[in-house]
Amino acid sequence: MSLRELTSPCGLACFTCAVFKDNITEERAQQTAAMLGMDPKDVACDGCRSERGCSISCVLGGEEGCLTQKCVDEKGLHNCSECNEFPCEYLMPVVDWGDRVPHNTKLYNLSRIKLIGLEAWAEEEAEMIQQKYFKGTFAYGKAPVLKDER
Repeated sequence: MSLRELTSPCGLACFTCAVFKDNITEERAQQTAAMLGMDPKDVACDGCRSERGCSISCVLGGEEGCLTQKCVDEKGLHNCSECNEFPCEYLMPVVDWGDRVPHNTKLYNLSRIKLIGLEAWAEEEAEMIQQKYFKGTFAYGKAPVLKDER
């Protein structure tokens, strides 16, 4: 799949996700499975746009699945940044699980995609954004910084 296909409708970079099939470790599969009550063999994900869809959102979304994906599909869009209602409630950041999943980066990612384009974002920024989200330190008036950037 291309970087375009491996970018979720909500702006997450499937290709940098810890449970993406090319990135997942046995330890991560075990941890995620325990946290979500899944079988570890079902945790590895092929990406949101794959036939199976995101393995995590399938569990968390219940029978409805990912409503953001359904909305984008119904509107014939690639991602939420293309929508004239962007941003909407589907993208509202919350603290819940913020330390474990990068969903609070969705608005930032989509804004960058809208500004510089999906390909430039995917190739130049997506991995760094996720690194700063999980490993960065908040700095007033600055972008989050990584320890080696200080």
